[in-house]
Amino acid sequence: MKGAAHARSNGDIRIRLVLPVTRIGFGPFRFDPIEQMIGAPLAEILDSLMTEPVFQRPSAVGPSVEVYPLALPDGEGASIPLGAWGELGLRNERGELVLTVPLQGARWAEHAMGQAIVRGPEHGLSLDGRARVVSYWVQLQPGMRTSFPLGALGEVGVEAG
Repeated sequence: MKGAAHARSNGDIRIRLVLPVTRIGFGPFRFDPIEQMIGAPLAEILDSLMTEPVFQRPSAVGPSVEVYPLALPDGEGASIPLGAWGELGLRNERGELVLTVPLQGARWAEHAMGQAIVRGPEHGLSLDGRARVVSYWVQLQPGMRTSFPLGALGEVGVEAG
């Protein structure tokens, strides 16, 4: 992960959040276990940060993924609750991406972000106080991309936009 810092002159951080497609459909019936777990469609939660509509593309490691193009203004972010696992959080803190992951994902985050981590790990609790999470301050690089493979589900990833 090499290159210059990646924050727009207006302070926004542009990223693409990559997540597996979790909707299951049988004819007219549709079910999304992630939507059920978090209580709302993910696009609704991220709506105020989205710069374009969600789109699908093939995953490098499995089935299609959904891509959420986001702009995070300074001091703004989003958190996706993951129940007993904690949360996945993204926040812009003075031009650095604060990435919050479940404790189980800490080793992956450190390996994936490597030298781009400028602060952390900082251990804490998820917003609901039920699970341990870890936060990292990351200096994004143009073109930076990292993902965590989820086997048959695809991947979870963050790409500098």
